[in-house]
Amino acid sequence: MACANAFGAPFVPTDDNQFLERLPRAAAPMGAELRDLRARSGDVAASIELAQKFVTLGSEDSDPRYFGYAAGVLAPLWKLAEPPAKALLLRAMIAQNRHDFDGALADVDAVIKSDPANLQAWLMRAAISKVLGHLDEARASCAPLAASSEPLLTVACVCDAASLMGGSREAADALEQTLEERPKATPERQRWALTILAEIVARRGEAQRAERAFKKAIEAAKPTAYLLAAYADFLLDEERFADAAALLAGEARIDAALLRLALAEQRLGAEGLAEHVSLIEERFAASRRRGEAFHLGDEARFTLYLLRDPARALRLAEQNWRVQRTPADARILYESAVASGDADAARKAQAFLTRAGMSEERLTRLSDQACRATTQQSGR
Repeated sequence: MACANAFGAPFVPTDDNQFLERLPRAAAPMGAELRDLRARSGDVAASIELAQKFVTLGSEDSDPRYFGYAAGVLAPLWKLAEPPAKALLLRAMIAQNRHDFDGALADVDAVIKSDPANLQAWLMRAAISKVLGHLDEARASCAPLAASSEPLLTVACVCDAASLMGGSREAADALEQTLEERPKATPERQRWALTILAEIVARRGEAQRAERAFKKAIEAAKPTAYLLAAYADFLLDEERFADAAALLAGEARIDAALLRLALAEQRLGAEGLAEHVSLIEERFAASRRRGEAFHLGDEARFTLYLLRDPARALRLAEQNWRVQRTPADARILYESAVASGDADAARKAQAFLTRAGMSEERLTRLSDQACRATTQQSGR
């Protein structure tokens, strides 16, 4: 980051009683369950269950510490000559969270090789392939899910990939119909499928339909950090800045939520904006000190709209695009390219977004926003 040097020196507290950070606590029932599993962590089944709980908590709160706890619990199992398939899948989830997609795919493929009927492995393979932009592989990985007793699993997986391959209208209609026909799917599965539906129709500019899907997803089960960020992005796009800020109130511990809160505050002229911008800068700088570069897309967005530095934003967005190729990654590449005047990069990103169902109206709006960011930057 441009001001990373400002945070280069480690912080040293002046008082032993000074609070550095308040760690999130699991709800009481979950906390009791974790303590019980910890007491039995020498047992393979208990270790895997405990690690799964940590991964779930880490996914819901976007907190990497829980993934670290899971890795610590599973480390002895990974050293076995033949680690249990569940232990390998959890290692793949941890690697995916750390953006080690090659490592995650290696573990997933190892599980599939030994157990071709492992549906969770195929679902993970589809998700990782989609993030990497390997859409044909993602769709092919969905096919084995047809063996599941729950059609929603297959339909959501296929529609997610198909929506990025020129079939967004058909994908949205098929997924919505399946959701209506399968009201008894697990809450977590409904949340997942509804989030996919909401993102597809939001790209298409179907605001009312997207709003319904997002709200249903939040009502179905505890919203994940990903769902909160996706819904906040929708609200920001609809210029519902107060609603976005209200949604993210109390979620500032989540990096993605804090960024979107700051974007809402910027448009609202909120007093806390400067403090939040400084906090985001510090978090990105701390990540780089750890040798991490997991959230380049969000860093590019922060750099473009809050630091007003289109040239640096474009460099970050291009670096991110070489690793991840989701609609969100194409979007920040497009916005940064427009703001920087890079026509070639803008055309590349626009082609992806158009194929993914992004409406012309939304593309024009994104372009206008990026141009305004450039104008404001040059006028400072």
